[in-house]
Amino acid sequence: MDDGKGGRFLLATLFASFCVALAVTVRRRFSRFEVSGASMSPTYNPGDWLIVDLRAFRGRLPRPGEVVILRDPRAPKRQIMKRVSAVTLHGELDVRGDNRAESTDTRTFGPVERSLLVGKVLWRFHKANQPPLRPSGEGEGVGG
Repeated sequence: MDDGKGGRFLLATLFASFCVALAVTVRRRFSRFEVSGASMSPTYNPGDWLIVDLRAFRGRLPRPGEVVILRDPRAPKRQIMKRVSAVTLHGELDVRGDNRAESTDTRTFGPVERSLLVGKVLWRFHKANQPPLRPSGEGEGVGG
């Protein structure tokens, strides 16, 4: 006589396995970054947190207007955030900071290789005194 406990245990085990697999997948695809410089102000400010899609550009080049995280061409261990202003015929990127006076960007280091891309900024979490969440596609941009 089955009282249903075996079925519930199996269902709970499957659900827990699904949750773990989902968490691992999300962790590999998305990452959190903190803005540390003023190059993208006033759109992104020091202390803002970003959710970045690490796989956004696996099958395509970024489009002008998208905000990206990339390795600094002058110091590849350092990551910077910029807005794509153009993509060349050879797939190189022209990237700029929203705050021209505070930004070191393509105007300084030249076009950026696609291989330096880390990911696309999806969401921004503001500081406590600002609205909590806003999609980055609405015209928004990490230090540098």
